[in-house]
Amino acid sequence: MARPGKKGLFGIILIVLILVMAAGYFARNAISPGMAEAPDSLADSTVAAADSTAEDEDEDDEKKEPDPVPVEVSLVKPRAISSFYHTTATLEPEKKVTIVAKVAGEVTRLNVEEGDFVKKGQSLCQIEDAEYRIALEEARINRDQMKREFDRTKSLVEQNLISDKDNADAQFQAELAETKYQAALIKYRYTKVPAPFDGVITKRRVDLGQHTNLGAELFELIDPSPLLIRMYLPEKEIRDIHVGQEVTIEPDNRSGVTLKGRVIRIAPEVDDRTGTVKVTAETRGQAMPGSFARIKIVTDTHEGSLAIPRRGLISDAGDLYVYLAEADSVRKLLVSVGYQDEYFAEVLSGLELGDSVVVVGTGGLRTGTKVKVVEPRMQGALSRKDESADDESSN
Repeated sequence: MARPGKKGLFGIILIVLILVMAAGYFARNAISPGMAEAPDSLADSTVAAADSTAEDEDEDDEKKEPDPVPVEVSLVKPRAISSFYHTTATLEPEKKVTIVAKVAGEVTRLNVEEGDFVKKGQSLCQIEDAEYRIALEEARINRDQMKREFDRTKSLVEQNLISDKDNADAQFQAELAETKYQAALIKYRYTKVPAPFDGVITKRRVDLGQHTNLGAELFELIDPSPLLIRMYLPEKEIRDIHVGQEVTIEPDNRSGVTLKGRVIRIAPEVDDRTGTVKVTAETRGQAMPGSFARIKIVTDTHEGSLAIPRRGLISDAGDLYVYLAEADSVRKLLVSVGYQDEYFAEVLSGLELGDSVVVVGTGGLRTGTKVKVVEPRMQGALSRKDESADDESSN
């Protein structure tokens, strides 16, 4: 029997495939219509069940309350609150002098440098003194000679051997010689340039070996304690200022440092050009002369006022609010405040003694928000300020 060709073999395969597909079709149709639709119904049921579960979860999420917001609170407490007048000024030494040469000559020794602390009378530099030493010795010899001559004439007068006029002339010459000696002694001492008071050398204007003339500037000397603050305040502010009043100074060159001072003088007249009154204060803190400083003058103090930390205040449309912590939630409350210092604000209305005010964590709060009061982490400085104020109140 002859083998079929390639075309015949392809035809047989095609017929077999057609028969297989036909058999599958009749087999599916032999199943009942309900059973044929079962897979689709099962899928629909699964999807519906999933949708129902998702809806239930959404409802549970809506019913579940959000976690409480962590906050820090501070109690409304009584304390002293002051009002301030703010201004700026330059710190100036009370004593400041330019030391000049009182004799001419070559500088043979420098004893101090800029920044050195010196005592009153200490030699700052040495000017060549040979010429002045010789002149002093000549004056001493002449003085001694004139003194002996006068002593001799006095004894002659007692013996009536010379006239009173000769005696007077001898006395005059002795006194003149003494005067010249004292002048020579002063010039000699000026060769050792002395410090006129205790202080700090701020400038050296002379070099070793330099020839100085009479009146030449040699050094600048200041006394850094106390430092003066000269302020020019508006006339209307003077009614709240008095001698002895406390002043707070914040020098620009010492960030974070606050110095205490007091008012020592108030000018008795108003400057008609500026309408201001000169007020002078002093401080003895460690500050650099010439520093620019921000000044606060205490104009009034309310003792025992209810106060809260300033950072608990919230400004909204020109009004001030706080969040009052009550049980496990907060309530937004309108308050009015009076004096404010760097840390605290005086409460005039809206709060009572012992109320808890949120000072950290106010962002995102609204009335009814659940909160959890946590231990203060950021209030170290504030707590120390609290303790200090309590100590002052008890004293």
